[in-house]
Amino acid sequence: MSTDIKLPTKAPAWRPPAIVGTILLVLAIVIWRDVARLPAAQAVGVGPAAGMRLVAGLLLILAIAHGVVVARALIAGRAGGAQPAASIDGQPPAERSNVAALAWALGGLIGMIVVLQVGGGFVIGATLLFAATAKAFGKPVGVRSIGIGLILAVVVYAFFTEALSLSLPAGPLEQLFQA
Repeated sequence: MSTDIKLPTKAPAWRPPAIVGTILLVLAIVIWRDVARLPAAQAVGVGPAAGMRLVAGLLLILAIAHGVVVARALIAGRAGGAQPAASIDGQPPAERSNVAALAWALGGLIGMIVVLQVGGGFVIGATLLFAATAKAFGKPVGVRSIGIGLILAVVVYAFFTEALSLSLPAGPLEQLFQA
């Protein structure tokens, strides 16, 4: 008499994006509701409520995108869609952990924290974080990734300081904007 019971070894492909999408949707709803409780802007500018509405809207877009991924996975599962190809070690490529990518991403975050603590400012710290994250996603650290990170950091800094009238940590590059 055999009591071998076959248990599933992994969750269906649609389950992780469904969980993440649900969390994103709940966060978007909570943030949108909290915006109603914020006071009106005191200074000239759009105020913090606009930024929070933008964040809630972006979270909603991400939740919808996760819903599309779930729908596609469910449709592919019913149609007997192709399974991901196994790699050399027998695991699907998405199943393997990438320790180097995680180290680059966490290193970039720690680097930004250090830059902010020593007075390097938001723009330099965010540029470092962007370049490290790009490296984590497989892009080489070079002039292109640093340039894109610098442009994005300047745009974010200008948005927060000028449009929202909020202050971010200032360093040597931010002093150029204030002159």
